[in-house]
This record gives sequence, structure tokens and C-alpha cells, in this order.
Amino acid sequence: MSSKNHHHPKPCSHLASYRSAHAPNPFRSLQSCLHIRPPGHASLRHDPSEIPNCAVCSSTSPRLYACLACATVSCWAPSLPHHAAAHASSLPSGHEIAIDIHRAELFCCACGDQVYDCDFDAVVVLSQTAAAYGSQQAALPENLRKRRKVNYQPWAPDSREQALIGRGSSLLREDSLPRGLRGLNNLGNTCFMNSVLQALLHTPPLRNYFLSDRHNRYACQQKNGRKGSGNDGKNLPPRLCLACDMDVIFSAVFSGDRTPYSPAKFLYSWWQHAANLASYEQQDAHEFFISVLDGIHEKVEQDQCKLQNQGNGDRCIAHRVFSGTLRSDLTCTVCGFTSTTYDPCVDISLDLEPSQGTLKTTSTRSHACNGETESVMSSQGCGISTLMGCLDRFTRPEKLGSDQKFLCKHCRVEQETLKQMSIRKLPLVSCFHIKRFEHSSTRNMTRKVDRYLQFPFSLDMSPYLSSSILRSRFGNRIFAFDGEESDTTTEPSSQFELFAVVTHTGQADMHPDTDIWKHDGNWRKVKRRCN
Repeated sequence: MSSKNHHHPKPCSHLASYRSAHAPNPFRSLQSCLHIRPPGHASLRHDPSEIPNCAVCSSTSPRLYACLACATVSCWAPSLPHHAAAHASSLPSGHEIAIDIHRAELFCCACGDQVYDCDFDAVVVLSQTAAAYGSQQAALPENLRKRRKVNYQPWAPDSREQALIGRGSSLLREDSLPRGLRGLNNLGNTCFMNSVLQALLHTPPLRNYFLSDRHNRYACQQKNGRKGSGNDGKNLPPRLCLACDMDVIFSAVFSGDRTPYSPAKFLYSWWQHAANLASYEQQDAHEFFISVLDGIHEKVEQDQCKLQNQGNGDRCIAHRVFSGTLRSDLTCTVCGFTSTTYDPCVDISLDLEPSQGTLKTTSTRSHACNGETESVMSSQGCGISTLMGCLDRFTRPEKLGSDQKFLCKHCRVEQETLKQMSIRKLPLVSCFHIKRFEHSSTRNMTRKVDRYLQFPFSLDMSPYLSSSILRSRFGNRIFAFDGEESDTTTEPSSQFELFAVVTHTGQADMHPDTDIWKHDGNWRKVKRRCN
């Protein structure tokens, strides 16, 4: 349809006159008069014991409007007379603009229609933001935001592939362990590495990638071999490639061999990649995890053809599996201006919920898996946090201190702000890092936060998405966040299933790590003692 015959409505002259008479902030005084009702709906504040009614006919019609000039409440009935229109016409100019008592929307009594003003909506959004500060993010119903699940189709070999499998494979004995269950030898304080490697080995998308020969180490080494580069003219060894070493480990672990495997070559390659961590001392498992993904990303990115539209499926396997996007909103507490930034992430670091005395009562929210209700109880009285509570805390609005003011582009001066984090894009595999160590500058020591964490086997991440949080807080007033809605047909599901846990046992100066992972529907646990 051609747009040349499309007519835009003319702006309301009465609204323009009201703005001119009450410049520069025509609606600032309304902020204290607004009442925010969950989930983010605004209305005019009034005494709960009073029922708003028309000042002329005492009607409690659902269409009641309060004059912005004198606060007189009038009705707009389906049939004449319209007392709101009569009120505006019986008084001097300036009484035409009113506000809907129940919906906090502007209405012109002279024109008989709703009117829109961006400054008014900014005041409503600021009130909604202030109301959300200090309160927990309410979980939304599962059906509020439907997201398509990514379904993996089972692979069925054709006749040629069946012939290749028959010639190159051997049948396992019935008493053999399932493939993929193979221990890793401790190479001297390497329990942090072995724990993370076991979790990576049983990460379904990563496992499928390497076992389907998507990264062939022989082809990679041949491609990256440096011929005739030495001083004596001899060929130098291939460049460092953590992806090739991961391919070796995957092949060894899923070979069916029961004897423990020693990932010495991988440890050496990792030392070359992260020289600052190269030692026989115990290292942090989370730091190792980030370093390994960085090494795989760095090498694979160098080998791939760098297309212009990188990010549409052309990223390395590490980022395709673990990478998501975080959204950070900084909202000025004076004018409501919001500055938004997006940052990529491969994991989310969460603070434990603050301790509530000696023992925190467990949440009444229950989680079931395979018909069995999950329960985690503490007998040591050190408190219990929940993963959902940590995520609520992560996405809760936070008022920054006076020493963290930011330059508001609207006010053009530094103002106090509210900061809120949310998840813009979910990864295929979500990794949560729980902050369990805190450093005391006065005592110059690190202390472990030894408190239990309760986590479910299944987790719905939709309440923590940017789109869900904005819709919950602002309702239909998300004009300032245009473009937040994305094409949900190409996004992964917001439903996640737990498949691996890496835990730390002992105090801060002790480093025994334990990993638990899911294999063929059964949970496996291996504990390693460090020398």
C-alpha cells in the first residue's frame, strides 16, 4: 500500500498550550501522584478506602478523568452529557487536559480523545522504575513469552556411512562402561582442570561438535605447520591449538578405554596459552574455564574465514555454545533518561543472597525432576541461598552511590542513577559462577562464603530476560526501548536442564574440586584429591 494517501493526526493544540503554560517540566509534579500496581501498571494515587467518582453525578464510571489544572474528577459517559467536556468548556483555557484515574493516560476533554506526550510517559516510566527499586523481580507466567525450543534431530546414518561404521568400529561388550565415562589422572594439583574438563566433555553441543569431526586435528596441524621456518631449515612444530588438544581428549575419553587418561599434552598447551597461570600450584576452576574458552576461540577464529556478517552462525564453537548478551540500563532518577549498553558474556557471576541470621528458611517454591521433589537441607545452620534468588538479586534495580553518578545526556549534568542488569540473549548452554570468595582489605585475607546453594534440575530463564523485565515494569510504555523485541523463532528456548556442577570443598586455601555430570540420564560424581 502506498504511503502517500496516509494522513497523520494533527497534534492537539490544547496539549501544546498546556505544555507552554507549564514549561519547562509540565508533568514533573505528577510523579508523586502516581501509584504503581504490579506488574507495572500505573494509576492515580488515592486513599484505598475512597472510591473515585464524578464530582457532578457521583458516577463511578470506569472512564474518570482528573483535570490537571484543578484536580476535579469528571466522567466521560457513553452517552451525553460528558461532564469532563462540560468542565473544560465552562472554565477558562487550561482545563482541557486531564488524566485517566485508572490507567494514568492523558486525555483532552475538548477534543474527546487520548493524547500522547513523551515527557508525560517519561514521568510514568520514572515512577515505575522507582517503584521497582528495592523490590524483587516477580516471576512471569510461563506462557507470557513463548519461545521456540531448539530440537535436535537424531542422526540416522545412510548406507555409505553404515558401511564405514561397520569397517572402522568394534562392538562393546555388554559389561562395558558407557562410552564417555573415563577418569582423568591428577597431574599434580590439577583437580581444578580435571573437574572443568569432565564438565566440558559432557556438554552436549560441544561433545557433538568434536565427535562429529567438525575440528579435525590432523587437518588443522597440517594446515598450520610451519615449514622451513627454523634456523637450520627444518620444519617447526605446529602452532598451539587448544581445540586440537580438546579433540584428542574427546577421542580418548569416548574410545571405550577404561583406564584413566592423563591430559598432559592439554595441560602443556594451556600453560603456553596462559603463561601467567603456568605452574604446579592449584588454580581457580572458573578462571581455567574462561581461559580455555578464550584459547579455543582465539585459535578457531584465526582459522575460519572471517565473513562480514560474523555473528550469524560464523562464530567459533566456544561462543556458539556459551556466548550470550547482557543488558545494562542506567536510568537517571531525575528525568528518567535511560542509557543502555550490551556486553557479550560466556558466564554469569552471581552473588549469594545476604545471610538472614543463623539459618535461612528454605523457599516454599519446589522443583521436581523425574517425579521426585528436590530438597536441600542444612544441618550446620549457615543459611541457604537459592539459584533463583541469586538471579533475582542480579536483575534487581540497584541505586548507585553518590560517587558513581553518570553524565545524563538529557539533564547535561551528573545525576544519581538506578542500574538494572538483565539478559538480552540467552546462550545455548548457560554457565553460572557463584561468587564464594570475598577479600578483606583490612585483614588482607580472602575468606570463603561457606553457605549452601539450592538449585533446581530445571530452570526457566524467561523471568530474567530483558524483554520480560521491561514488560513487567513498564507495561505498554516501552517506547524508550524500541528494538528490544527480537525474532523469537531463531532464539533458543528459555527452558534449561542441569547437566553438570563443579563444586569447591574446604576453605579458601584448600582446592579439592568435585564435578558432577549427567551421562545417559544418570548422574556421575568423581572426587579428586590434589597432591
